Amino acid sequence: MHKKVLHIVAFNVPYPPDYGGVIDIFYKVKALKELGVEVILHCYQYGRNKSPELEQLCKEIFYYERRSGFHYYLNALPYIVVTRSSSELLRNLTSDPYPVLFEGIHTSYFIRNTGLQNKLLILRTHNIEHKYYLGLAIAESSLVNKLFFLTESGKLKRYEYNLPGHINIAAISASDADYFGSRGYKIFHLPPFHPNAEINSLPGKGEYILVHGDLSVAANISSVEYLINNVVGNIPFRVIIAGKNPARRLLKIVKQNDHITLHANPNDSEMFQLVQQAQINLIHSFQFTGIKLKLLAALFNGRHCLTNPESVQNSGLENLCHIEQNPRRMRDRINELMEVPFTEEEIQTRDMALKRDYSNKANAQKIIDMI
Repeated sequence: MHKKVLHIVAFNVPYPPDYGGVIDIFYKVKALKELGVEVILHCYQYGRNKSPELEQLCKEIFYYERRSGFHYYLNALPYIVVTRSSSELLRNLTSDPYPVLFEGIHTSYFIRNTGLQNKLLILRTHNIEHKYYLGLAIAESSLVNKLFFLTESGKLKRYEYNLPGHINIAAISASDADYFGSRGYKIFHLPPFHPNAEINSLPGKGEYILVHGDLSVAANISSVEYLINNVVGNIPFRVIIAGKNPARRLLKIVKQNDHITLHANPNDSEMFQLVQQAQINLIHSFQFTGIKLKLLAALFNGRHCLTNPESVQNSGLENLCHIEQNPRRMRDRINELMEVPFTEEEIQTRDMALKRDYSNKANAQKIIDMI
């Protein structure tokens, strides 16, 4: 029996797997490799180096320059799409009959090209991008950046409405599947790939509340500020804020609260320990976009998980979380959960639910069955 071969077009080099989108790609490639699929990986490269680690997982790897320049902002296509339009990529994709998985709207510039019309094409949607960019615009304080995000949101909305009808869309969440399915596209639900193979949650009690994420991203900064100002700023418990490249304004607000500490740029081992040892992993978002990989990390590795509805909506994980919207109700729930030991029964419930819906092996098999 011949091995199956799949082109995967990545919006950036998916190593190291240290933020949402590239985590999904890296662990997808790894799972496919483990199931015998030969992956030809195509990476648009910006801000990241070529990766020897990826060479161990892939049949071949090609790298392409992501373009930049003011004139691309003036294009009718979204900036994130038109700047990933290498003609060399098209030549490589049309040189054989193998199917193509485009990772994100970002990489889909050639999805309508007649040279690919006889291939099986899959578009992996990581978000409903126009809604995501609208959320970035709302969270952004810079007027220049706000204008860019608003303009990009409008372009993405038109682009998403006019995708070719013959493609298959691998939606990262049930709500994304509903959105694209309502527009007549062929949809299948493909939950995110992630580094968690087993439940590592500990029974008993921890001593602090953890808030974590990429602390350089405007939306995450806004969420942390909201939590400090409205939820955890006046509680009698230790709070740790942890994540990449914290913005200066977060450093300032944390210094104003003696019970809150900031752990900047923890490595993977340190972050795992912070998540696992916390009594509560507190997750907040102002918008529902895809699936929060930090939510999966908290559920696979932590104790109690307290979220607002936007962080967990339509993920299938609602029954594993404590969900509150109102700040006062969230504070009340924190006071309650800080005194409640996490149990073996809760760990078993998580184990069954997460392995049923968020198994990398099972979800990789969905792709294999298509190709």
